[in-house]
Amino acid sequence: MSASKSIRNVLAVMSLAASTAAFSADIIPLNFDPPGVGFNDPTPVDPVGGNPGTTLGEQRQYVFSVAAQAWGDKLQSDQPIFMAAFFQPLTCSPTTGVLGSAGPTYVFRDFPGAPLAGTWYVSAQADSLSGEDGAPGYVDMVARFNGDIGVNPDCLTGQTWYNGFDHNNDPTTEIDLISVVMHEFAHGLGFLTLAGSNGALFNGLPDAYLVNMMDGDLGKRWPEMTDAERAASGVNSGKLVWAGDEVTLNAPTALGPRPSVLVNTPKALAGSYEAQSASFGEPLRENGGLTGKMVVANDGVGVSTDGCEPITTKLAGKIALIDRGACTFVTKVLNAQAAGAKGVIIVNNAPGGLPGMGGFDAAITIPSVGVSKADGDAFKAAAAGNIVGKLILDGQFLAGADANGYVKLYAPNPYQPGSSRSHFDTSATPNLLMEPSINDDLAPLFDLDLTVPLMKDIGWNLQ
Repeated sequence: MSASKSIRNVLAVMSLAASTAAFSADIIPLNFDPPGVGFNDPTPVDPVGGNPGTTLGEQRQYVFSVAAQAWGDKLQSDQPIFMAAFFQPLTCSPTTGVLGSAGPTYVFRDFPGAPLAGTWYVSAQADSLSGEDGAPGYVDMVARFNGDIGVNPDCLTGQTWYNGFDHNNDPTTEIDLISVVMHEFAHGLGFLTLAGSNGALFNGLPDAYLVNMMDGDLGKRWPEMTDAERAASGVNSGKLVWAGDEVTLNAPTALGPRPSVLVNTPKALAGSYEAQSASFGEPLRENGGLTGKMVVANDGVGVSTDGCEPITTKLAGKIALIDRGACTFVTKVLNAQAAGAKGVIIVNNAPGGLPGMGGFDAAITIPSVGVSKADGDAFKAAAAGNIVGKLILDGQFLAGADANGYVKLYAPNPYQPGSSRSHFDTSATPNLLMEPSINDDLAPLFDLDLTVPLMKDIGWNLQ
């Protein structure tokens, strides 16, 4: 996981009291940090958010212990699961950075109790299913966390780790460590595919995660595809989905109505089009919505439809169509609002996917959304005549799922190492734990949204 506000993809034992549930997994984080840093940092701190630690290192140990027990209480295993964990400098800049990374150390196939033949399972899961330690003396997963945060002023400047358990952090200055740790634990437990970016299977065989991946355009699961088809599917944003039964069954309880542009006229375009809500301005509503004529905004400078300069088009009472690029989403929407627009649609400037629509400005009071290039280009073409649409939360669809109810996986184009395919898509609303970047509105600690159903889909036995 990483921050821009992102999480990507051996010590003394850190543990709390073991869970009492029968067969609950005993996940044991191991402290591999050298003296004086990371888990051993002696800096005095006050207890915070339910974390009783009085040094920075002690608080970090408590965070990992709580996360380990939370995950252990969800899964069954009579074999201990060992995680090597440490803090170290990771890729970072003043505005964006990798928060952590984790993955399995070993994978196994065709062991006693394996649900599928010829299929790779990560070490922790294989041990659980077989009842035996497949790699005695070795850890099952390794996790790294960014030790520069709050220390190096050039790494996510002005931010630091928040070590409480209550998610009561200030999103402008603090990064919720427990959320990052819970996320990375999931990767080590099997929330990832081993397939290469070129679509090649690991040692020629599928993994337990990959067997549930499906391309909505091809209507095929990944084990049925060629390497070339998998490579193309891995960057088919919005069409790469999770087809496992448990996630699909639980999606309606985890996801809300889909942000959409509902076109009324012309009849040729009538229908509901998926959109991405902005993180700023007036939120979309499920009942009523905001209706208006769509008009292409023109600022008369350079790329005149990018809305980066004061807009000259008469937008009073209209929904402005503005192209992505050259300036921030906030700037575009502020310029449209100043010209009288009551809503804004940002049209993506590249095929595939929806604009991220991030940013913040309290001065913005109108709703705005982002749409795909294909949909936006169709809207702009129709705006030469008359196109009327509504910005709305459409209860006919789930935010983050396709029209068939399959939850989308993150598949940006170009491919992003460590993030693509092994996360849920960023279109999910409410935000999910296993999106590629951290969000400030995640569910409480013990509500792992769709992550636990996914674990069942890949073959874990749950409590």
